[in-house]
Amino acid sequence: MFNDADTLQSTAYEPVSFVVDDLFPQGLHLLAGAPKIGKSWLALWLCLCAAQGKPLWTFATHPCEVLYLCLEDSFQRIQSRLFDLMEDAPPTLHFAVMSQQLHNGLVEQIEQFLKEHPTTGLIVIDTLQRTRSAGNDANP
Repeated sequence: MFNDADTLQSTAYEPVSFVVDDLFPQGLHLLAGAPKIGKSWLALWLCLCAAQGKPLWTFATHPCEVLYLCLEDSFQRIQSRLFDLMEDAPPTLHFAVMSQQLHNGLVEQIEQFLKEHPTTGLIVIDTLQRTRSAGNDANP
């Protein structure tokens, strides 16, 4: 679709909505890096901050429900990491250690979650590769 400059300047657009001010606007983002450098810890901390409405570093967050698909973990490992980060995790933070495949049920699973939790503002999939390949069971 193309727009001319006059149309573009005369169109009223909704302002960009942020989960983390000036850092994470709503939308799709990929966090990439070398193995074992802390991406999952960062993802968990982001989820905790958003679920509590607490700042991520110096960036304000907007409190919301959060779904964290931690597909390379077990509930015991996530519990241990949560206790390392805080005593009381918020009830607005939800976890799953298994999911359907990206093109075989994952979208429907997320849509169902969103129907049940309409104030969800952040969904993290750790890792995306686990939704693309067969056998996405959690590690023991």
